[in-house]
Amino acid sequence: MDFSLERARTLQPDVDSEAWLLEIAWLYNRVVETGSQIPVIDLAYELVLPEEFVGECVSYAMDLGFLTAPKRGTFGGVITPKALRKLKQVGKHKQ
Repeated sequence: MDFSLERARTLQPDVDSEAWLLEIAWLYNRVVETGSQIPVIDLAYELVLPEEFVGECVSYAMDLGFLTAPKRGTFGGVITPKALRKLKQVGKHKQ
């Protein structure tokens, strides 16, 4: 996750940037996998960005199909195959 955080920090935080939203999807998925019950807040803390902005980015990533919507009674969605394909196309991550 440290590599992904560093990569995200090199990008300009922008809800209109596909590269940024892909990084957010990757990082959000990692936070959810840790069992976080407040993944947006935890991710905002890691990125040192406002919670509202990170929440907006997560919502846009869901709208673009990079993250699934959380299932009822769960905390957070997961990264989608679409996002993983796009990340591999640019060679940024391996799972």
